[in-house]
Formats: sequence, C-alpha cells, structure tokens
Amino acid sequence: MVWAGFAMIMVASYTANLAAFLVLDRPQSRLSGVNDARLRNPSENFTFATVRGSAVDLYFRRQVELATMYRIMEKRNYETSDNAVAAVKSGELQAFIWDSARLEYEAAKDKECELVTAGELFGRSGYGVALRKNSPWTSKITLAILGFHENGFMESLDNKYIYMRNDTQCVADENAPATLGLKNMAGVFILVGMGIAGGIILIIIEITYKRQQVKKQRIARITRTAYDRWRRTVERRKKERVRTFNAVLTRAATLDMSNRTGSQNPSREPSPNKRKLERGITMSAGI
Repeated sequence: MVWAGFAMIMVASYTANLAAFLVLDRPQSRLSGVNDARLRNPSENFTFATVRGSAVDLYFRRQVELATMYRIMEKRNYETSDNAVAAVKSGELQAFIWDSARLEYEAAKDKECELVTAGELFGRSGYGVALRKNSPWTSKITLAILGFHENGFMESLDNKYIYMRNDTQCVADENAPATLGLKNMAGVFILVGMGIAGGIILIIIEITYKRQQVKKQRIARITRTAYDRWRRTVERRKKERVRTFNAVLTRAATLDMSNRTGSQNPSREPSPNKRKLERGITMSAGI
C-alpha cells in the first residue's frame, strides 16, 4: 500500500507539472490569416491596423464579413506604413495588415529580427503596366512579362530586392511542442529521491525489527523447552513418590492384616519357622 501510494503521488506530480508547463510555457503561435480568431474576436490587449485610406482599408470596408474587424481597426489606422511598422517594433501594435511585398521587404531588412510575416495571402491583386489603348506595345510587354515568369527572372528579382537578407540571419520561430526539462521535473526527481531514501530507511527498520523478533522467539522457545523439561521431571518425581507411598501403605496394610489374623487364632500351632525363631530367642535369653 505504501508503494502504491507513492506511485500515485509520482503520477499526479508528473501530470500536474506537464499540464502547468504546457499551459504556461506554450509558445505563442503566429497568426494564421485574416480569419484568425485573434483578429475576428480580438481582446483588449491585441491591436491591429492598416493605413488609412489605402487599398487595404477600402478592401476591409467593402467586405461585409470583415465589418467587425474594420470597426475595431478603423480607430487605430495609421497615416503611413512607416509609422505602422515603427509601432509594431515598439510593441504598440501587434499586427499590421498591408501589402505582402512591402511587408516581406520590411521583414527582410530588419536587423533586430523584430518583424515577421504571418498568415496566408488574401485579396490577391496584381500590378499592371498602363499603356495607351490599342498600343502596339501591349502584346509585346505582355509576352515579355510572361517570359520573365517562365525563365525565373521575376523570381530572381524578388529574391534580390524584396526577400534580400541582411548580415544577421534571423532564426525562425518553430512551432514544435515544448519539452519538459530537468528544471520542470525537479519536483518529481525530489520525490523519487525521497521515496528511495524512505524505502531504505523502512528496509533497515524492518530488518532490525525482524532480527529482534527472531531473537525473542528463540529465547522464548529455549525457555519453553526448559520449562517443559523441568515440568516433566517434577511430574515424574511426583509420580514416583506417590507410587512409593502407595507401596508403603500397601505393605503396612498387609502386615497389619497378618497381625490381626494371628491374634484372632492363638490356639493354632505355630509354624516350624516360628518355633525355631522362638527357640532361638529363648536360647539367646538363657545365655
């Protein structure tokens, strides 16, 4: 029962430490996109905004399903994107919704690694080259842009000017689950040590008690054997005395009966032995 209780305490302690660690030390996950619950139902401590009067602001204003988000962010919108990026770095703003190319550029040139892009793209729209109507350059420019996409030239431009990296390589936050370390499980190891020490102490006490019990049982067995031997000896002597006493009583009774019989028959002729004995007595008396 003691070890069963100790095992239950161990399991309960491990479960409590694991639950507390996963709840309190869980890393904050990134925003999944415009449909993230933190944007749809934001708390008072979570703020997000965009640039006032921009295409993004107009997009949120036109989308009915995003009306709640627009009412919340409308009060916090900034005049320029630079002000909004500075607010994100200072911690005044938790999320800045803006054009993906500009956000990737800002995150790439951030040396302090304080900016990161998150979520999926939404409200996709492309850039266009304005030409005069029925211009002969329309088809040529369109084919040239398609050729740049096919041969990877546009991707190289993105990597060079938008996704450029600085000298400081930012380590991306991993969403891998946190693991329990020695510090988090210190209580369990302390309980294990206490259980081992308590077990050793109990074993020593049990061995000592067992030895004392064996010693007492051996002394009691020797005492009982000596007592039984002494009692048998006393009983045997008692029986011998009783038997001897009974034999004496029987002999005395026999002699008494013989004397009485002789006194009751005086005329009876004495036996030869008796006459010899009387004669011997007489002769002795004469001498």
